[in-house]
Amino acid sequence: MFTREEYENAINDSPLFTIDKEKDPALFNTEKYAFLTLLTDYYRIYIYPNKPLDTYSLTLIETATECIKYYDKTKGLFLHLFNTVLKRNLSIAKAKEIIDTHRQGLKLSSCDEQMIRKVVAFAKSKNLDIYDDIVQAKIATVFGLTATRVAELVLINDNAVAVSDTVVNEDGDTISLLDLQAHTESSEEEKIIAQERVTELIDRTQTAFQIVQERQKRLLSLLLTTEVIRAFDYDLKAAHEILCKYSFNSDEIYNWYERYCALPTARQIAQICGVSEQSLSRTYKNFKEKLKENR
Repeated sequence: MFTREEYENAINDSPLFTIDKEKDPALFNTEKYAFLTLLTDYYRIYIYPNKPLDTYSLTLIETATECIKYYDKTKGLFLHLFNTVLKRNLSIAKAKEIIDTHRQGLKLSSCDEQMIRKVVAFAKSKNLDIYDDIVQAKIATVFGLTATRVAELVLINDNAVAVSDTVVNEDGDTISLLDLQAHTESSEEEKIIAQERVTELIDRTQTAFQIVQERQKRLLSLLLTTEVIRAFDYDLKAAHEILCKYSFNSDEIYNWYERYCALPTARQIAQICGVSEQSLSRTYKNFKEKLKENR
């Protein structure tokens, strides 16, 4: 068994961070599996020795996968980023569990749940009285809702929640559930990294998109718009403000999200365009190759 220092050095200096995923996907996946095993053992032995692995393993793997995706070794050690993000994600998981346990038997749709989190978190961040009619009208404008819909969401939340809005994390710190709800998808660092990456790619994407075959443009516009919205932490307004200037922007994706409160999967996009998933995958892969050529 490694010492704690040996684990930390092995994690921070992992060869995973030197492998080009696009050029050698098999090696990348092999090294990623070894890395996740190493990281899990490190937490199991030294960080949470008295905590059952199954109570946090899923969050640990999901967090590690996301951090690997955005990690830039020139900006610091991997464990510095990972420890911060995992601590936040574990608190979020616990907060969600408490909310689910204490909802008075009322099941909310995923769309309502998501919108309630956004509305309440927005009001809290601006120190606004969510019960004020003028405030509700303002919130309605911000999120593209009607004032009546906002009032309905506030009422649903009042009827559904029967707990304090705080939870105590592993370190004994008291954390507001509403504060957590405002950051449930990505840390600020992850958001900034993702958005910078999208901004850098956007012009090259447009150039590559202009020269693809016309029959491929709808499919690619759906895929690309979906990717940008995901990179912008599902902030449709922010994504649209960037993409509205470009021809690969797809209003179909915004309409889909507003209808289903989720982005379409690759399979659904393939069905929309009347092609197989394999064909969609090939088209997208070829397009990304064109992006590399335009570097």
